[in-house]
Amino acid sequence: MGRGRQKAKQQKIARKLKYLTTDTDYDELAKELKGEEPGTESVDPFAGVEGHDEERTSPDSPAESSLPADDLDEYARWAAEAAAKATSAEFPQTHIRSDHHAHKIMPMPRPHVSDDSKAKGKKSSD
Repeated sequence: MGRGRQKAKQQKIARKLKYLTTDTDYDELAKELKGEEPGTESVDPFAGVEGHDEERTSPDSPAESSLPADDLDEYARWAAEAAAKATSAEFPQTHIRSDHHAHKIMPMPRPHVSDDSKAKGKKSSD
């Protein structure tokens, strides 16, 4: 089926859906949208979700509580040393050489002028 026929068919179906009259009971719909009907219980979709955080962790990845205290102490020592180094002058100073340019200066490109065009230019200007 070509694109023209396909588009025409889609438009025909869209018109049917748009202008099709249905017997909708708007009063019943309003009751349904306002609240619950008597005798029906509301269903909480998130009722069973609350206690499942522990189940989501994979058995391969250790939880924070299962890490040995030595690892945490070692990390704390390393973090303290890194913070001390950051505030002190232990890091080597890097100096930028004044004779070194960060970017090489490139000359502007000029259009190429052939010998024939030079000769024509001189003759036409005379």
